[in-house]
Amino acid sequence: MPNLQFDVRELQKLKQQFDPKDVEKALRWSINATTRKASTLISRETRQRYDISADDIRKRLRIQRLDRGDGRAILYAGRRLPLAQFKPRERWVSVSSKRRVQSGPRKGSMARRRGVTVRVRKDRGRQLVQGGWLAKSQIFRRSSRTDNQSTPEMRFGPSIPEMVGNEQVMDAAQNLVRDDLPQQFNDRLNYILNRKAGLV
Repeated sequence: MPNLQFDVRELQKLKQQFDPKDVEKALRWSINATTRKASTLISRETRQRYDISADDIRKRLRIQRLDRGDGRAILYAGRRLPLAQFKPRERWVSVSSKRRVQSGPRKGSMARRRGVTVRVRKDRGRQLVQGGWLAKSQIFRRSSRTDNQSTPEMRFGPSIPEMVGNEQVMDAAQNLVRDDLPQQFNDRLNYILNRKAGLV
């Protein structure tokens, strides 16, 4: 089968012409490939200043709006990242500058609890999460600093666009998606169809 030209904007028509599972597989493969390219581009800028892994960045990226009338593919960079993704480390912290242990081996010494530090920016070192603690691989803090019975809330750090801090980088990533995804989809659907025909 000669290589044909397939338009990612015409998914429904392609599903009527070919096996829908093949079309969906080609779409899934192409989205994954394009997302990896976009995350690599964004990672270079982000990881210069922030202590976060390329894999964490990739997991936050999504390509959406493929079914819009104009066929545009949009790279969605996600909301703020959980603070636990910034290398948390537990440490003992004083409960209060005035509170002391009343009995036991540590009587008279400062009352302590387990706190947690994170390293968000590479140029600022580790920072204590005020009132926070680490549980179930996430960082929490009471909704009210003065009420120990208030609801624990998961803490978040910056979002990817905030970390990039450069509109040109995000624009370049969006342009990459719009240019790369159609070609990735075309190439992968051609490969799947040729393989089924025994040509590869």
